[in-house]
Amino acid sequence: MMVENEWWKSQLALEIHDVLREKETRLPPYTSSSPQLKLRRFLVDWLAVFSEKIKSSHGVLHLAVYYMDIFMDKFDIDERKLYLVALSCLLLAAKFEENEDKIPTISTLNAYVHNLFSAPEFHPMELILLNFFSWNLDLPTPVHFMEYYLIHAISATDCQSGRSIEDNTKPMAYARKYVHYFLEIALQDHSFLAFPPSVITSAAVAASRLRLHLCPSWTPLLIKVTSYTWEQIAPCVHIMLRAHDADEKAMSQQKAVNAKG
Repeated sequence: MMVENEWWKSQLALEIHDVLREKETRLPPYTSSSPQLKLRRFLVDWLAVFSEKIKSSHGVLHLAVYYMDIFMDKFDIDERKLYLVALSCLLLAAKFEENEDKIPTISTLNAYVHNLFSAPEFHPMELILLNFFSWNLDLPTPVHFMEYYLIHAISATDCQSGRSIEDNTKPMAYARKYVHYFLEIALQDHSFLAFPPSVITSAAVAASRLRLHLCPSWTPLLIKVTSYTWEQIAPCVHIMLRAHDADEKAMSQQKAVNAKG
């Protein structure tokens, strides 16, 4: 596994966070060069549905999509093989992130594509991916920073809609939901790969605070914890909020259509 379970609660949390931040500086570059880039959104949604079906963690899904993105970025892959690549990325991510009893079997993966592949096709693809990444699967994603930043998402000095927060239980619960939502937005749009994972997570926290009408939008504590100023995360925050506004507009239009029907 990448780091110990619930590392953000341990005495070594700061040190582990610093290690993750150092690792993200060595992530492979992404150039949006895949000839199959138009299929990416479908593949991400497809993997998300399957990941939820087999109860994989958010960390597994994000890591699998990252493996897939970097691999697709370098090769022209036959559309049929894309499914094998995607499932193999999910398998490798699960092997790296999950306990053994949570790792899906090849037969489970293949059943999801109606046994499109023969079982022996998975092992060579795993090996191709491992060699491509030089056997280094230890790649931080936004999810790896999420819990550490969420701990500090709500401060005792925050104001919500102009009022002091007496009990942060509800705001924290809503902040968690919003952060998950904004990280899903980031997962679906390859343009977010231009930002380091820790920036994406920081932006998700800031966007959540904005949606919850918390003031200030970005606290001194969050600046200290993340090492990012508002100016450093603002471009990412604005993309997230535009996507959120587009989602709300689409939902309103759909409700209007349903009401007429």
